Amino acid sequence: MAMHIDAAIPVHPLTVSNVARMVEAGILTEDERIELLDGVLVEMSPPGPAHSHALRELMAIVLPVAWAEGLRAIVQDPLALPSSISQPQPDLAVVPAPARGGYASDPLLVVEIAQSSRGIDLGRKAAIYAEGGVPEYWVLDIERRELVVHRDPVDGGYTSVRTAHEDETVSALGLDCAVSVSALL
Repeated sequence: MAMHIDAAIPVHPLTVSNVARMVEAGILTEDERIELLDGVLVEMSPPGPAHSHALRELMAIVLPVAWAEGLRAIVQDPLALPSSISQPQPDLAVVPAPARGGYASDPLLVVEIAQSSRGIDLGRKAAIYAEGGVPEYWVLDIERRELVVHRDPVDGGYTSVRTAHEDETVSALGLDCAVSVSALL
């Protein structure tokens, strides 16, 4: 259900700690498909078959490389960013090994797979990841059959945004990994 709020009405954004307390109190469950973006709980679409295929293929490519380099790949798990009002749950992120009991942080690469979420993935989420200092952010656009590669975050945006088409291969900056776009589609 989409809601529109009058800009003149004062609102109180939720924080990461508010949401954690809501989970602890049982108001929200860990199984709910929501993420905190800009102080608002946003419902995440359930993955379709093309999304699931892309994620499986991406994991098969990235997981062994991440482990070999002493890194970890997290899948659809909350990501701790230096924001009190956003805690996205990317489809995949490559991160340093997180502390026991904590959420992963300081990602080298974040990947979102867009099937019905293209607008938010290329819009507000790109800004949230840039604000969080994520050096490389990929959006696999299943419908357009392309990979949008964001690099070099500065002042809440990426200075380098390039679209790789289905017949191209993209190399990740932070790890020794090359991904064929067509292999993910």
